[in-house]
Amino acid sequence: MTTNATMIAGLARPDLAEAHRAVQRIYGPQSDGVWADLLSSAGLDGEETGPGAIERMLDAMRAGAPVTALCGEALAIRVASHDRLAQAQALIQDGAAS
Repeated sequence: MTTNATMIAGLARPDLAEAHRAVQRIYGPQSDGVWADLLSSAGLDGEETGPGAIERMLDAMRAGAPVTALCGEALAIRVASHDRLAQAQALIQDGAAS
């Protein structure tokens, strides 16, 4: 479950915790080392919850090994989609309030 409470169309914006779970799924028992390297590359400690943390992690993931880069790109697409849905929802709500 994501720690980000902002839900758009029933979907939460991917966050650092979700990126960590993705790394665990693709790397299994080696994920601790991969995650530590990614955190170091991103300049994070793993406890961040703000939206900037996932952006920094995605940059680190996309600069990583091919499978890590692909995972980072998939998460980046989800982040961008969520952000665009949030913008559309705001426009619709603003129009309805007018």
